[in-house]
Amino acid sequence: MVQSCSDAPDNPNAATSTLLTTPTDSQIYTALGEWLKTVLPAGTGIMQGQQNQTASPIGPFCTMLIVTRRRLATNSCTYTATERIVVEPTELTIQVSVFGSGAGGAASVVQSLWRDFFAADFLTASGGIVAPLYSSDPRQMQFVNGERQYEDAWSVDLKAQVNFTTTLPQQSATKLTVESFVANRPSTQE
Repeated sequence: MVQSCSDAPDNPNAATSTLLTTPTDSQIYTALGEWLKTVLPAGTGIMQGQQNQTASPIGPFCTMLIVTRRRLATNSCTYTATERIVVEPTELTIQVSVFGSGAGGAASVVQSLWRDFFAADFLTASGGIVAPLYSSDPRQMQFVNGERQYEDAWSVDLKAQVNFTTTLPQQSATKLTVESFVANRPSTQE
């Protein structure tokens, strides 16, 4: 499948769902991007990965890309009068790649501070949708720019827990009325 930056064509036969799942990938990228702004050198551009028809920024930059999702436990459910709320604890792997001068040092700082209370406190204060777990060691990547020049590029995989919540419409009883009736039973005496 080829990814593009255009919108999907209108398809009258496409399925439409009324289910609401949170957080969205956009919310996850926003929370992580805000944290990265606090740990990367000033002036480092931060963007979501796999953006087609987008030139690389001038100067150092960073990309974020969700690369795996792994279920951590069985779903849990809660109920309201009109909904069933399903929570799926999930481990996400987010590849953070840093490009440009000083990329190796920047990737090391990201890796180091991901396991620090600084990341946990920051992400909790930002809504708590992402909780840091652990990370891989930084690794150097081959990166050749449009001018066929090698550039400094490093990558680190951040592991995070995200509890995805899906809200389903469901009817439920909020009140139960019990009535008792006297039953006419035949005598069991002989």
